[in-house]
Amino acid sequence: MAIDLKPILRVKATNTRLIIAVFAVMIALIAYFVSSSYYNAITKSKAEILARLKAIAFTSVWLIDGDKHDSLANNLMAKDAIVGNEENKIYKQLHTTLKAVHQTNQLESPLYTIVYYERDSTFHFIVTSADQPYYRHSYKNYPKELLKNYQMGGVLDSYHDENGKWLSAFAPLKNSKGEVIALLEADENFESFIAQAQKDLVQNALVSLAVVLPFGILLFGYLSYTLKKQAEDQEMLMHQKEEIESQNEEIKTQSDFIEKQNKELDLRVKDRTSELEKSTTELATFLYHSSHDVQAPIATLKGLQSLAIQETKEHLTKEYLTLIKNTLSKLERMVKTIQQVHHIKTNKPIIQKIDISEAIQEIIDSHQKESNVTVKLELPGELFFHADLALTKISLNELLRNSIQYNEGNTNLIIKIKGYCTDHESVLIIEDNGVGISAAAKKELFTMFKRGNEKSTGIGLGLYIAQICIERMGGRIIATEPAQQGARFQVSIPYAS
Repeated sequence: MAIDLKPILRVKATNTRLIIAVFAVMIALIAYFVSSSYYNAITKSKAEILARLKAIAFTSVWLIDGDKHDSLANNLMAKDAIVGNEENKIYKQLHTTLKAVHQTNQLESPLYTIVYYERDSTFHFIVTSADQPYYRHSYKNYPKELLKNYQMGGVLDSYHDENGKWLSAFAPLKNSKGEVIALLEADENFESFIAQAQKDLVQNALVSLAVVLPFGILLFGYLSYTLKKQAEDQEMLMHQKEEIESQNEEIKTQSDFIEKQNKELDLRVKDRTSELEKSTTELATFLYHSSHDVQAPIATLKGLQSLAIQETKEHLTKEYLTLIKNTLSKLERMVKTIQQVHHIKTNKPIIQKIDISEAIQEIIDSHQKESNVTVKLELPGELFFHADLALTKISLNELLRNSIQYNEGNTNLIIKIKGYCTDHESVLIIEDNGVGISAAAKKELFTMFKRGNEKSTGIGLGLYIAQICIERMGGRIIATEPAQQGARFQVSIPYAS
C-alpha cells in the first residue's frame, strides 16, 4: 500500500513558513528599534542642545556691558561702520568677551548680538565673536519669536533663515536702567546635527545586529531543529501506521489482534501528536516573550550608545558606558535564566536523602541583605526529604524571592516556613504576610512569563521554575488559601521508592 505523503508535506510546509515568519519578525524588530532609537535620540539630543545654548546665552549676557553696547549701536548707524575687530575700542572689548565665551564652550557657530531697527522692521547685527565683523548687516528673514520674546528671551527649534537651518537660543541684553537694548544669540547648525544623528543611526544598527543576531541565531537554530524533529517523528509514525494496515490486509486470520494493535497505535499517535503540539506551543510562547523582554535592554543600549557617541566630555561618556554595561548585565541574567530552565528540564534529577533544614538555612542566608524581611522556621528537629538537592534549593529560592518581590514596601514582611512528614511524602508550607495573590493571577500562577502585576521587575519565570523543579522530583506545588492576608504555597515530595 502506498504511503500518503500529503500530511507529511503539509507539516514540512507549515514548519518552513513558521521559520520564515520568525526570521522576518526578528528583522522587523531590529529595524523598528533602530529607527525608534534614531528618532528618540534626535529628540533628546535636540532638547539637550537647546538647553545648552540657552544656558550659554543667558549666562553670557551678564558678561556684556549693556551701556557700552548701547552707546556703540547708537553712535555708529552705518552698515560696515566697523570692518575690523581692532578699529573700535568698545567693539574690541565686546568682541573679546564673546570670543572667550565662544572658545570656552567650544561652539561651532559664532555668538552675536542683534538690535531691532524699527525703521525697516529688521534686526541689525552689532557685535560677533567671529573673526570678521558684519556690523549693521540686516537680518531680514528672522524668526518671529525673536521679536515676540524680545523682553524675556527663549529658544528657537529648527528654523530656516537666509543663512541656513539652525537651533538657537537668545537672551535679552539690558543697560544699567534695566531696559532691553539688544539680544544675544547662540546657534548650532541643524544640518550638521542631522548628519551626526544619521551617522549614529548606522552605528546603532551595527551594534544592534552584533547584540541581537547571536541570540536570534541560537533561537532560530533551536526552533529549526525542533520543527525538523517533529516532521521526522510524524513521518515515522505514518510509516508505522501504513505497515500495520498492510499487515491487516495480508493476515486476515489475525484481524482481531491487528485491530487491537491499530487502536493502541492510534492512541500512541494521538499522545505523541499532543506532546508535539504542546512542545511547539511552549516553544512559540517562549520565543515570543523572550524576544519581547530582550527589547527593553536592547533599546536602552542603543539610546545610551547614541548619547555616548555624541557627548564630548569624558566623564559623561564614562557614565553612559556604565549604564550600557548595566543593561547588558540585565540581558545576560535573562539568558542565564532561560538556560537554567533548559538545564532543569533536560538533566535527570539525583534523588537522595537530604536535611531540608540545612538547605532552607542556606537560602535564608542568601537573602540576609533584605533587612526588612523576617523568616521564621517551624520545623521538627530532623526533617529529611528524598529529593535532588540542587533542584530543592532552586525552588525554595524562587519561592522566597517571590514573597520578597511582591512585598510592595511592607516594612514588616514575615515569611513562615513549616514542615512535616506523612506516611508517603514530605511537606513544606511557605507563607507570608505580603500583598497576596489576586484571583486573576491564580489562574495562570505557574505559567511561563506571567507576572503577578505590572510593577514586577522580573521576567515571569520564578514560580514556573519552582514548579518544574518540584515536578522533576515527582512532587507537586500548589497555592493554598492563607489564614490571613498574604500568599501560601504547599510543596509535597514523595518518598523515594
